[in-house]
Amino acid sequence: MQAKKTRDFSGGWRMLIALARAFFMNPSILLLDEPTNHLDLEACVWLEETVKKLDHILVVVSHSQDFLNGVCTNIIHMQNKKLKFYTGNYDQYVQIHAELEENQMKQYKWEQEQIASMKVHCSFCS
Repeated sequence: MQAKKTRDFSGGWRMLIALARAFFMNPSILLLDEPTNHLDLEACVWLEETVKKLDHILVVVSHSQDFLNGVCTNIIHMQNKKLKFYTGNYDQYVQIHAELEENQMKQYKWEQEQIASMKVHCSFCS
């Protein structure tokens, strides 16, 4: 297989070759964009276990919630050009993010009620 050209391998094998090359280079920061694409379950498990052993910075973009749960210790959420930082895995991020949005909505509704009651009691507004 070592004599075979990379283009002759399947998508999954090409991804594994690229990942192996990246790990071999031992970078201080590793950026992975959808690393589980084209990988079978066995390769995904290998990747997750390998990434867990890294003592370097890893930035990963993935739609695989299982993979994110297995490797993430911090989540960065970008919305409206602002970054919010969360600790924990993906499931913890989802829970905390939902709670924060719920609290924000409650605060907004309370403020709207306060504004509405101010208009009712304001003699200048009539």
